[in-house]
Amino acid sequence: MATDTTSPTTGAGSPPVSRAAWRDVYILAGMRGLSFAGDIAAETAIALQLQANGAGSYAVMALLLAATVPPVLLSPLTGKVADRFDSRTLMVAVGSLQALICVAMTIWTSPAVLIALSALLSAGLAFTHPVFGALPSAIVGKDNVPRASSISQTWAMAGMVAAPGIAGFLIGRFGVTVPLLIDALSFAAVVAGGLLIRTRLHKGRDAKAAAGKDAGADEPAATPYKVTSDRFLTAVLILSGAVMAAASIINVLIVFYVRETFGASEETYGLIMSAWMLGLIPGGMLVRRLKRLSHEAILIGTFLCIGVAILGTGLAPGVWWILPFYVLGGIGNGAQATVTHILLNVRVPDTHRGRAFAALGAVSNTGPALGYLIGGAILSFTTPRYGFLAAGVFALAALAVFANGVLKNSDAEAPAARLSEATR
Repeated sequence: MATDTTSPTTGAGSPPVSRAAWRDVYILAGMRGLSFAGDIAAETAIALQLQANGAGSYAVMALLLAATVPPVLLSPLTGKVADRFDSRTLMVAVGSLQALICVAMTIWTSPAVLIALSALLSAGLAFTHPVFGALPSAIVGKDNVPRASSISQTWAMAGMVAAPGIAGFLIGRFGVTVPLLIDALSFAAVVAGGLLIRTRLHKGRDAKAAAGKDAGADEPAATPYKVTSDRFLTAVLILSGAVMAAASIINVLIVFYVRETFGASEETYGLIMSAWMLGLIPGGMLVRRLKRLSHEAILIGTFLCIGVAILGTGLAPGVWWILPFYVLGGIGNGAQATVTHILLNVRVPDTHRGRAFAALGAVSNTGPALGYLIGGAILSFTTPRYGFLAAGVFALAALAVFANGVLKNSDAEAPAARLSEATR
């Protein structure tokens, strides 16, 4: 029997979480891990396909924009859709369309068509990611969100870590078609997972209508929820965007820093890139272990780790000094992603959580897009080392400016509580 989680009951008096609920958590985590792995493998394959077809740097830039712009432009719509429609219907319908798009990429391989299909694929992810983010709280309740979010994020990061190596092996052995078909299978797994997960958001009814009904016909309507109405979450999202922009700047610079500044080999570059990715998994798991620290304190610590890692890399006297800094950055990045998901699940009203995760998706894509552009521009007038130093200083400066807003407003009453009072 499916669970209708439009208004789930949580709190001290709530029943213990069942094994079936934790089963749903692991299914969701597996779906996300497979989806991330398939997406990265497909992105690598498409880039190589463009290069093989004679496309230049502008085509590759267009591909990157196709992957990042749709979630930003569509965030107001995708958030409302995630808060209104049955989560199972969304995951099954969108996942099916995405699988078909991946198959279409193996048939029509001209650069313009591949870029257009990549944009459609990214648009689909913009609809499903808010649902993935909102489900943990609905499945196990807010008291168990830290564990559930940590499990979900860890599997997602495991998919990201495994994907580059898998993609390289498959492309080398079988060409670009097989990774695209594997991405289609990963979306088929999302469809299957959507059918298997018993917990359903907004089952069979409009969330807005349900909220209006709960409020009563004779009571005034509650003030519409906006993420920006929560000053704490606003500060968190701004700081996340700034630090992620800095991290994206160095993604452009690192290959030139390793290969040209230090004269290191391709193998050394690959090892350094793996160091950041390998830090993601323990970073996500670490959040569950730091029970004595508040989530906002952990979040500030994660941003500090990323900023120090970027600045330290810029100060590295030799190429191997980059490795520990990149591991530190990966740990901070993994913990930051996990604790941000926890905060959104805990503070945002159940019927508006999709909007919050859509806003997070917009920030998560805007920051990297700006970072890529700035990183490319930096190389036109300075060296990679100074680019790293500038990015590190920028990340730490953003932390100094917005950390007070995060800590100062962490104890403020969340809009979730005000909306709850309004609908009693």
